[in-house]
Amino acid sequence: MMEPNPPVWPDTVKVIRATDDFEEILGKIKETEDTYDEASKTYTTAHHFSDRRRALMFEPGIYKNLDFQIGYYSQLLGLGTSPKDVTFQDCHKGPHVPALNRHLHKHGTSLDTFWRSAENFSSHASEGMMWSVSQAAPLRRVHVANNLYLHDGDAYASGGHLANSVIDGHTFFGGQQQYLSRNVDFRGGTSGGAWSLVFVGCTGEVPAEDAGSENSASITIKASPRVRVEKPYIALQDDGKHFDLHVPLGTRDRNLVSGPHINGEIEDIRDFSYIRVVSASDEDPTARIQEAFDEGKDVVLAPGIFHLSRTLTIKQDDQVLLGLGLATLVAPLDESACLQVSPGLKGVRVAGIMLEASERPLQRSSEEATTTLLEWGEAGRVDPGSPESPGAMFDVFCRVGGSHGDQTRISIDTMVKIHSGNVVGDNIWLWRADHSDLGEGEKANYPHISPIFHQNEEDEGRAQTGIQVFGDDVTFFGLAVEHANGHQTVWKGERGLTYFYQCELPYDVSSEYGERGYRGYIVDPKVEKHGVHGAGVYSNFRNSVVLVDTAIEVPQHDGIECVNPFTIHLDNSGTIRSIVNGKGGAATEQGIPVRFSGESA
Repeated sequence: MMEPNPPVWPDTVKVIRATDDFEEILGKIKETEDTYDEASKTYTTAHHFSDRRRALMFEPGIYKNLDFQIGYYSQLLGLGTSPKDVTFQDCHKGPHVPALNRHLHKHGTSLDTFWRSAENFSSHASEGMMWSVSQAAPLRRVHVANNLYLHDGDAYASGGHLANSVIDGHTFFGGQQQYLSRNVDFRGGTSGGAWSLVFVGCTGEVPAEDAGSENSASITIKASPRVRVEKPYIALQDDGKHFDLHVPLGTRDRNLVSGPHINGEIEDIRDFSYIRVVSASDEDPTARIQEAFDEGKDVVLAPGIFHLSRTLTIKQDDQVLLGLGLATLVAPLDESACLQVSPGLKGVRVAGIMLEASERPLQRSSEEATTTLLEWGEAGRVDPGSPESPGAMFDVFCRVGGSHGDQTRISIDTMVKIHSGNVVGDNIWLWRADHSDLGEGEKANYPHISPIFHQNEEDEGRAQTGIQVFGDDVTFFGLAVEHANGHQTVWKGERGLTYFYQCELPYDVSSEYGERGYRGYIVDPKVEKHGVHGAGVYSNFRNSVVLVDTAIEVPQHDGIECVNPFTIHLDNSGTIRSIVNGKGGAATEQGIPVRFSGESA
């Protein structure tokens, strides 16, 4: 059966036209902004764990005098085939994200500025564009005509993801602790950055490689990656009424893996008549999604929270699951995964979704059972994947704990497992929550850390491992894994590559964590070839004196490349005693990176 085109969008999608009444446009936008504290003149984190999900779709046109903030669980999408088709001009700031909570922090903070995104537009704001965020807040397929500010003054910020874009002006990283830029044309140069900046496939005035120091960021460069895939996006057809899904194809052509592709290069274009849009308010949305996959259709998830009744399974080549407005899949209650990609498939795309652990039964169904949120391929089945048509996931964010329910009953064994080969990950954040929303009448347990959040303890929101990679030739562009109760990343496949790795060890563990030999990144001793570029592992042991022998453990032979690794002691007790395989100094001074002095480990 054909699907309607144009789709029937739910209220969580706001379609905006340049010819709409100006006040009507402002009203739609206002619904998506963060709460504003008028007394302190600051946006706040009040929606940090809210249930709202929103998407702002801007039809092609010129939008004047619009200055607006992109809030939690909100996504801005231009509906053109090129960023220039949706242009914000004659404005001061345009779409932007400043630091939050200036009523609590002198300079505000961007450390908790998560879960938002913007893509496929041009900004001509006279003050330049500000995008002061941390994890899970990507900026993609944009053209910034003036300067780009990836920070807000002295506010702390903890990393971000800028991809497939053109920046005419200067790019200021400021105090961003770490950042990945992929396939960006920096026409006006860059400056700043605190600990680690990684540039992959970038062109223009890219900074020179640098090992970094105690006072300056390391600069890690990969001019020509081995593979390149871009995120699918939605655009209007020429008639301005009907929608297409544009699915960029993977490429290994050395002439195509560098620089931005923002004008529809190498794409498969699919009419929405063959794409099912599913809303969380639909009757049995799990069944509607699975039915579409079984019929060979692609699926677009409208913004919302989907409480799954069973695992969703992608079964056919080239299928797409695209979430809008941080669409969230909550794991079924039977200990099964949110999403399974069947083995032996090529060209699958999973993009723009949050995967969230649910409250588990008090008694497990089997002692041998293992739980995960996303499983790509099948355990024990050899699946090399397709080098010519790799599978890929973009802006996939896993969360264990934080937002709902009995935190002591929220758990997962491993957030993501990749069994298949030739899978590409682009901006993946796997987060065991270190803090949670306060319940009604609940007081903060560590008010000196935060008066507005509960700081999770070791038995709350448990996740034993962040990610396990078994497949060969798997590539990550931007992988962040934080606070798992055991190893953060475990890699067993051959020829794996990670460009930019950001990792915080758990805050709430006892001294046994170090005694058990857990690592921030561990590669199996049998692996012959592996590369990790720009990897930072941090400690902040809040409850106990924890001593971790080494942050990264890899086989010691010529096929292993570890470029610009470093560790940092963020705060509190304990330390990481070495960087890689027992080499490198201990991280003991707060906020000061410990490096390898420019050598590969």
